[in-house]
Amino acid sequence: MPTSASRSLLKKDSVAPVQSEPNLTDRVTEMLLEEITSGDYQVGEVLPPEQIIATRMGVSRTVLREAVSRLKGDGIVQSKQGRGLTVMQTARPSVLRMQAADIGDADQVLRIVELRRGFEIEAAQLAAQRRSEDDLAAMRRALRKMADAIATGDVAVGVDADMEFHRCVARATRNEHYLNFFDFLAVLLKKNLRVSRSRSAKIAGRGAQAQKEHEALFAAIEKGDVELARQQARTHVDNTETRLRTAAATAEKP
Repeated sequence: MPTSASRSLLKKDSVAPVQSEPNLTDRVTEMLLEEITSGDYQVGEVLPPEQIIATRMGVSRTVLREAVSRLKGDGIVQSKQGRGLTVMQTARPSVLRMQAADIGDADQVLRIVELRRGFEIEAAQLAAQRRSEDDLAAMRRALRKMADAIATGDVAVGVDADMEFHRCVARATRNEHYLNFFDFLAVLLKKNLRVSRSRSAKIAGRGAQAQKEHEALFAAIEKGDVELARQQARTHVDNTETRLRTAAATAEKP
């Protein structure tokens, strides 16, 4: 067993409690991960009981269990009957992982939108070069679904159709990594887009403007105009960011 005097948040007696905040689970997860991968633990070593860790960190067992669940998902720890929480690996996972933005956390959503900007621009360019007739037909279907959702005021269907359209663009790149990364981003964004669209729906013309942007992007891809597709994709993501900021500001007003 390690005997270092500098031993960690998990086993030191004097640990400052983690202060409560919106991303508390994220912080606790990172603290646990840092502790396990810092070199003090070896594969097969058992961590202290959850109640001890939670008490020393000053968090509830619910928060701790959420953090532990994430580490289990990454293969860092595993619960073994009769032993407890066991370290399975001491290196950080190499697979890209991000937590979805909390509902109503505009800053988190906007950071994901910033990431999306570069992705969407390059995807639009490749789609304009490589799209097939089947790709274009799928994009048209998604556009019709979005138009119907705007007409009926169905926000959930509209968001699903929006995601479907952009997924069609990603598929049209003929690069499976673009499609996989889009699916990754869609999970992070979907719930928050539904909330922000519900708020934006009160502002006249918002849905129609977004629809025009999608149609302009589609027209550029259909035409095979690479530079225009890049331009339309940038315009759409920039305007999406503006709409999200406006929706967040409106929500904060008393």
